[in-house]
Amino acid sequence: MTRWLARLLIAVLCLGATTVLLEGPASAHGQLVESTPEKGGTLADPVQTLTLWFTEAPPRNAHFTVTGPDGKRVEEPWLVGATKRLDEPVTELFLVDGKWEPRLYHEGYSAEVPVAYWPKVGEYTVDYLSIASDGEQVKGQVKFTYAGKPTKAPSGWKAPTHGPDPGLLAAIEAAHEADKAPAAVPSTDTTTSTQTLPSTAPSVAATPVAAPATGDDSPLVWLIPVVLGIGVVFLLARAMRRPPAKNTKKPGKSGRPGGPGKSGRPGGSGKPGKAGQSTASAKADKSGNAGQSAARKVSAKKR
Repeated sequence: MTRWLARLLIAVLCLGATTVLLEGPASAHGQLVESTPEKGGTLADPVQTLTLWFTEAPPRNAHFTVTGPDGKRVEEPWLVGATKRLDEPVTELFLVDGKWEPRLYHEGYSAEVPVAYWPKVGEYTVDYLSIASDGEQVKGQVKFTYAGKPTKAPSGWKAPTHGPDPGLLAAIEAAHEADKAPAAVPSTDTTTSTQTLPSTAPSVAATPVAAPATGDDSPLVWLIPVVLGIGVVFLLARAMRRPPAKNTKKPGKSGRPGGPGKSGRPGGSGKPGKAGQSTASAKADKSGNAGQSAARKVSAKKR
């Protein structure tokens, strides 16, 4: 049982070390924090509006869709909603002057997506596409189940078919290209020294640079947990390989199993022990005495 527990602990430590190596600081901001209905939830009654809260207010050209079980869209143009204080603040990291600095978000900025009607009972999906103030793409979806009564479409209703705003897509693409393009090497001219930096995405406010997805450059971030993990694994492996305690009791003079005394090996092979020799001597003495007595009786009769 102890060995099984040790193996399980080793597996957990290895998984934890892998997580530490792969995990990095948050790179995108303006993410979804809450929704009504929530992800995976069930809506029992028809509502007119779905609400999504983000850590940053989505831009006006953000894209929201609501798709029903039959694959048809049922949303109307979204609206900027109210701001509320989050139940639990959200922490995101920003790179400021070469250092990661946490930033707490206490406020949630909502986007209200009206639903024209509820055609069927089943799973509905809310898809959203936006851009954060740091130029990162904000994309995701919220799935929930509608269990209420179906409703009819409004008079003259036409399901929307348009895609995201071209300006939004251009801003996301520009920010993506800017992240991939390295800064130009400064000129070696002694009179002037300039450095060309990538331009920021259009219509995006200037904010601290977002954290890259690869994590902190400092080796101590991953080196210390890895060293500790290796040490624990080594100690556990050493404990598992430790041989069992030997039996300190010495065997009696009876010798090996299966044989009497020192007579030797199992199965009766080998020389008889001292006990066997004593028994044989006693029998021989008795036989000799009996023979002498018989001889005396015969000689007495002849006389």
